[in-house]
Amino acid sequence: MRTIYLDGQYLTVDPQMIEVFTPGVFKAKGVFETMLGLRGVVLDTALHLKRLRAGLKILGIKPPSINPSILKGLLRRNHLSSGRVRLMVWQAGQQTHVMMAAFPYKILDKKIYRVCLIKTNRSANDRLADVKSLDYELFAEAFTQARSQGFDEALLLNRSGTIFEASRANIFWIKTKVLYTPPLSSGCLNGITRQQVFKQARNLKISVKEKNLTPEILKKSDAAFLTNSLIGIKPIEVTTIRNISTD
Repeated sequence: MRTIYLDGQYLTVDPQMIEVFTPGVFKAKGVFETMLGLRGVVLDTALHLKRLRAGLKILGIKPPSINPSILKGLLRRNHLSSGRVRLMVWQAGQQTHVMMAAFPYKILDKKIYRVCLIKTNRSANDRLADVKSLDYELFAEAFTQARSQGFDEALLLNRSGTIFEASRANIFWIKTKVLYTPPLSSGCLNGITRQQVFKQARNLKISVKEKNLTPEILKKSDAAFLTNSLIGIKPIEVTTIRNISTD
C-alpha cells in the first residue's frame, strides 16, 4: 500500500490505483511536475512550483495553495529515503484538484543512453510548449515506443524536422568547445535542469548557445547529453541513432 495526498487528505491506496494519475493516461486540463527526492529532501521544489504556477496561468486555472513540506513528508510516509515525487493540479468543472505522490525510483544503470528519432506533429512556437501539461500522450507514447525497440530514450522531431527535445528530457550537444541546445521556439520545455546547465556553463565561462538541431548536426557533434530532474545529466550515443516509426 502507498500513501498519497489528494485534495487535502492523506489516503492509503493500492499502488496500481496510483497509475490512474499518470500523465498521458489521466485525462484532464492541468499540469504536473516530477521531482527527485534525495536523502529525504525534494530537490528544486521552489523552481518546480514556479513553473507549475506559470503553466496553470497559461491554462487559465487559478493556482491553488501548495505546501511544499507535504512533498517531503510523502517520502517519509512511504518509507523512502529517495524517490520520484509527482505533483499534479487539474480542473474538473469549477473545482481545482491537487494530487501528490512519492514512488521508488532507480535511474537506468547505464553510462551512456541509446536514443532513437521519432517524428511528431509538434509545431515550433507552440504556445503550450512551456507548459508541463497533463496532455502528455505524445511524449508517453514516444518513450514507450523507444523502449520497446531497445532504446533508452526517444529524440522528438517537430514538423520542421528539427529535434526539439527527448520524450522526458532536454538535449544539449557540444561542437568545437561550444555548448548548444535547441531554443524554446523549437517547441521544447524549459526544463529545470536545462536552466541550471545554462547557469553553471556561464559560471564556468563555457559558451552556451541556442540553435536548431537537425539529426545531421547531432551525428556530427563532439558529444551530446540529456537533462532532466531525475537523471540529471546523461550522455547519449550519437553514432547509433536511427529513425523509428510510431505506426
